[in-house]
Amino acid sequence: MTTYLAVIGDANDPITWSGTPYHFLKAAQTVGLVDEGLRLCVVGRQRAVRRAAWNGFQLFRGRRYGGYQYQPCFLEKLFSPIRETIAGARVINCFQLFPPSVVHDDSVQKWFFIDMTLRQLFACYGAWLDHRTAAEAIAHETEGFRKAEVIITHSAWAAKSVTDDYGISAERVRIVVPGANLDPVAYGVWDKEQQRPSPMEASQPIKLVFVGKYWERKGLDRLLRALRIARHRGAAIQLRVIGLASADVPTAYRNEPGVEWSGFLNKRTEAARFLRAVASADLGCLLSRAEAGGIVLREFHALGLPVIGPEVGGSPDHMFRGASTAVPPDAPDETISDILVRLCKDRSALEQMRERAWNSRHEALWSTTCRRILDFWPDRNVSVVGKSGAADC
Repeated sequence: MTTYLAVIGDANDPITWSGTPYHFLKAAQTVGLVDEGLRLCVVGRQRAVRRAAWNGFQLFRGRRYGGYQYQPCFLEKLFSPIRETIAGARVINCFQLFPPSVVHDDSVQKWFFIDMTLRQLFACYGAWLDHRTAAEAIAHETEGFRKAEVIITHSAWAAKSVTDDYGISAERVRIVVPGANLDPVAYGVWDKEQQRPSPMEASQPIKLVFVGKYWERKGLDRLLRALRIARHRGAAIQLRVIGLASADVPTAYRNEPGVEWSGFLNKRTEAARFLRAVASADLGCLLSRAEAGGIVLREFHALGLPVIGPEVGGSPDHMFRGASTAVPPDAPDETISDILVRLCKDRSALEQMRERAWNSRHEALWSTTCRRILDFWPDRNVSVVGKSGAADC
């Protein structure tokens, strides 16, 4: 059976959905798990007109603007060019919805590989969405889940929503953590060049790294305030911020001593530079207030770094035990500072975390994710080359 990977957009494009479908696709093709990525075009004047018309009708009905991407009419148009292609095939969808025509087409074997359910998405990020629009999308999602062969989630948090909120049998739900979205060629070169990190001198400052574009949701302000407290307590700490310039954050955080603002580094076009910039740190940091998982946590671990990560959403599953410290989203700055100070003073504890992260770094790659899916894959002999005929954008 031919297997396709679907997402809203082009699964073959590394910029779609932060590269997650693309990196999954490339690793899955290598082991024969997926044959092709679908190109589901979402651009063009006609679609822009349809979207504007639908939103206008929403306002006319007294509803809020937004939510077109969850509508059956949009999904049907999206999938219509490839309906013949996927007939009799298996489709792994990284989006939570199929169009109704696919949901009810028993010739298409439907799988999901999602970071969270729409119910979780709307609860965490969807305050902007009209509650009636959200309810309709969730009802459609429920129908799709009921017709699915298997629903793979990125975390136990998401799996619990599938079973508890949607009534899906746990036998049809699998948990497989995604891999790091790092260029595999550049990573292979980096990995061959590396040696096991040498023990740190007690006098060396601890080098932290933060990677992200959304400073507030990702908790950079929390990290900077905790860093300020820890430094006042005598901790020798440096921080490199990747993804943001100092001008991108509020004035109160721009001139913090010991902070290097690297700005945006493109993981695709500046892959080697990005890897070096992250891997040269001692500890990766992410203190998100809301997070479905946090692929950057996998990237930290893939580069041999232990992490301080958020105890929120599916993030705990993205971190290695023994190489991570979880911080609740409501933890006060002093608590985060205590963690930093403790690691500065107890270098043996930090070294143990670094050792664990280094030895486990390959477990954070997409190749490992694919091997774990193959453990329950119904057909181990999937061909590497499948059909053609995906829609052109």
